[in-house]
Amino acid sequence: TEWTNADGAWTNYTDTYNSVLKLHAAGYLNNNVGSLYFRGTHGYYWSSTQNDATNGWNLNFNSSNSNMNNNNKAYGFSLRCLRD
Repeated sequence: TEWTNADGAWTNYTDTYNSVLKLHAAGYLNNNVGSLYFRGTHGYYWSSTQNDATNGWNLNFNSSNSNMNNNNKAYGFSLRCLRD
C-alpha cells in the first residue's frame, strides 16, 4: 500500500527527491558464496510481507527498471525500517 501511494503521488522526476524514503543501490549478499553482487548499480530491499515459509517479497531496481519478486529469505537484501 505504501509503495502504491508513493508511486502514484509523484507527478514528475523532481518530486521523487522530496521523498523521505531513500533507497540506495546497495546490491545484495549472496548467501551461497558470501559475495556481494551489484553494489552501486542495483538495489534489493525486503518487504515485510512473506510469500511463504521460505521466500519473502522484495523490491529490486536498477537504472532501467524496478520489480517486485519473491526470493529465498537467506539472501542478504537490504532493510529500511519505517515507523508507522
